[in-house]
Amino acid sequence: MMIGNKRRAVASGAAHFLPEEMMTEVFLRLPVKSILRFRAVCRSWNAVLSSDEFCCLHMARAEAEPAPPSLFFTSPTAGFDATAVYLSSSSGPDDGLLFTLDDVCGGDFIHMTPAPCRGLTLLHDPFAPAYYVFNASTRAVTRLPPCHNAHYVTAGLGFDARTKKYKVVRLFRGDPGDKQHIKCEIYTLACDHGNGWRPPAAGVPFRFCRAAVAAIHHARWDKLLPVYANGCLHWLLCLSFIVKRPRAAILSFSVTDETFAWVRSPPFEASGVHLVELAGHLCMVRDLRHVGVLEIWKLNDCSSGGWSLEHRIDLLQHVGRDVVIEPEIVRVIGSVGSCVSTKRIVIATSKRKVIVYDPVSQTVETVTAIRETHSSYQAENLALTSVSLFQESLVPVHQTNEERALSAPLAKATREILLRLPGDCTMRFKLVCKQWLSLIESNSFVHSYHSHNNMDKRPKIMLVGKGITWDRITRGSGFSFTPCSKLLQRARRHDIWLDTKVVCSKPCHGLNLLSTELKDYLYNPCTGFCRMYHTRGEASVHVPWNIRSYGCVPECLHAFAVGSKNVGLGFNLSTQDHVIVEMFYHMKDFKSRRYFLTCIVSECTRGSVSDGFPPPLPVSDMPPVYLAGVLYWMTDPRLGESDARAVVSFDITRSEFSVIPCPQCIAKWNCGIASSAFLVELEGTLCAVLADPDAEELSIWKRENGQWHSAYTVYLEGWPGYSLGANVVVPWAIDPKDGKILLNTGRKLGFYDPARRFIENLYDLEEVLRVRSTEQSSHIGVPENLCIAKCKHDVERFCSQKSLFVQHKVSDDPSPALSGNSSACSSGEQCLDRRNSLHTEIIPLVPILYGESLTSFPRKRKSNVLLDILASQFP
Repeated sequence: MMIGNKRRAVASGAAHFLPEEMMTEVFLRLPVKSILRFRAVCRSWNAVLSSDEFCCLHMARAEAEPAPPSLFFTSPTAGFDATAVYLSSSSGPDDGLLFTLDDVCGGDFIHMTPAPCRGLTLLHDPFAPAYYVFNASTRAVTRLPPCHNAHYVTAGLGFDARTKKYKVVRLFRGDPGDKQHIKCEIYTLACDHGNGWRPPAAGVPFRFCRAAVAAIHHARWDKLLPVYANGCLHWLLCLSFIVKRPRAAILSFSVTDETFAWVRSPPFEASGVHLVELAGHLCMVRDLRHVGVLEIWKLNDCSSGGWSLEHRIDLLQHVGRDVVIEPEIVRVIGSVGSCVSTKRIVIATSKRKVIVYDPVSQTVETVTAIRETHSSYQAENLALTSVSLFQESLVPVHQTNEERALSAPLAKATREILLRLPGDCTMRFKLVCKQWLSLIESNSFVHSYHSHNNMDKRPKIMLVGKGITWDRITRGSGFSFTPCSKLLQRARRHDIWLDTKVVCSKPCHGLNLLSTELKDYLYNPCTGFCRMYHTRGEASVHVPWNIRSYGCVPECLHAFAVGSKNVGLGFNLSTQDHVIVEMFYHMKDFKSRRYFLTCIVSECTRGSVSDGFPPPLPVSDMPPVYLAGVLYWMTDPRLGESDARAVVSFDITRSEFSVIPCPQCIAKWNCGIASSAFLVELEGTLCAVLADPDAEELSIWKRENGQWHSAYTVYLEGWPGYSLGANVVVPWAIDPKDGKILLNTGRKLGFYDPARRFIENLYDLEEVLRVRSTEQSSHIGVPENLCIAKCKHDVERFCSQKSLFVQHKVSDDPSPALSGNSSACSSGEQCLDRRNSLHTEIIPLVPILYGESLTSFPRKRKSNVLLDILASQFP
């Protein structure tokens, strides 16, 4: 005990041995990462290292250090469901991940200030829409409260020197019916008076409205954010949107006084220019790359509007033409250095190259390239919106009131409870309070809910019937989703039987597509979300008169095709939007091999429709497969010039078709052989299936790393309900627990055990329809561990996964005894007649695979629809 006291005394004496000034000097020389660790040593160190005075001293010392320039950039993650922030230093190729913004799904379309404002950076996600303020050094991030959703908007981050507060200023066009056409909103970080957006005291004076419109359009089309310098935010005006040329080319907003003002134009036409802050001064960069020069003009006096030529950079003298001349955009994004006279200018290009120019020696010190990431779809004019200078700073990022409430222990416990509730119950809890509403609707919670409830990756199945209720979700024209455990209670009710043919897609990012001949329905079976789309067909595509009168389209007889269309549900990874791709056959003639096929692409959130060019090869009538932003179809060898099978792929983001070769055994096609081929998705990989009705076998090939290899063989001989002569049998999914393959014929579901070559029946529609009482339901079995859930359009109570059915009694015989009727199926002609008679009938209840999800689309306001129309008229 005495030894411990002595040690504490020595330690205490040693701590008082160093003066406080010396300790501060030591701390000032440490990087931000070390200072954040030292804050946890003791309370006194935390108080010193967190004080505003120390943060200002550390920022001043970091700016004076002649360190090499560093940049950071944003990039979508591999799944395009979040945004990662990377550090890119010119000192080496070791780019490191700083942090990830889970709620930001804007991908390549986010806007970020090119240089931090006293250590903080503003980021705008246009898809949410939402604004974020973060410190790249400390990895602290805050999401600003929701604001007015405007289509034409520009925003900037500034610092109020009087109150020592950061302010985000938004300038936007109001709704068409608003009295005030141009509006301005301000959000003050760490404000003691309220926690929301507010208008400035004087609003937007009428004399500045035209200039504000020009500033908004210039920022939108040229991807330019306002520049903060001399205590004001500055917008460059787009003169093409102003009938009368103004006396000034810049609109400024004082962050302290919250008033607008003019800044006079420089002595040249303000076109092909951009603004930048260099050494605390507002500068205008004039792009004269046609003569290989960049001019930088500095504003000497805001009141008088005096400009002077500060730098004239001869680009061709220092760097190659491919670096600065060929890129579409070249911009000066800031300066780095220890003092004003030696500050070096940082120039970025849309080819993701960064140049550091020294005005003193007039030489290029560094040329670095920002490495390519998952943003392979990024357009060149958007490349500079995701790059910013990195600044060492300890400036705190204050949380909003909502974030502080959600970080409380009670809120965290509530979040964990909501993650474990059924989807319909979770959606009902949105009505409890605003805090729960914002939590449930946040992208991070939606992603966490999907990951938590689908971590086992086991197939979840429901049965689709006709909707029988009128509510605001289904509107009396939708479908009902019934779990197998409730099926026998409702099977005798003919009002839930489908009266039209329905084809269901596999889940794609939380949603399923249900297609009929005339309509397509986008559904979330867990929450009841529904959106309807009409089949376009001939309505939106011009069909030549000779094609229209030539031949007809044969009817699709199996359970996985409907009408003359082939519809696939995909996901645009760049815009984070579901997309419906509709292939429509206007004519098929197998004798002459002539066909006429059109393609229509519909974006679900925006509602825009584009007539895409047709695929290079005719596609079969089997539905496509979606994987990682690409849809895949198997071609139809009976049409077109080629009689070999291949795979047609459609990159949704690029809107490009390509052709992928098939396995050699599948590519060969012979009209005398009754085999068929189609594509499926199994375990997250693309698979090609060859169905041989003579051998009653399904050969499954997987495509991995660009190569095909044989994966499974399904032996169906002796199973009359799964005979390939009478059915199209689709390998639907693989149970990761035991490796069994889920087979689907539209009327039967069963798990195929590859080891035993045995099928365990899961669902048989023929037996269900013959059941007359609940006691007679023992013929239908459901594996106990299979995840089966209930969710209807009117968001009824969730049903447990445990089935009420009694399982089949499984015998040790690898194949059941064949009946006389099943043996007759060996005759090809009789099988074809049976297949035609079986599948021309409407299936009253259709199985569907789904995933637990809260995905939905916000209902678009009419004003936004009008703004979309206006936006399409201004390229």
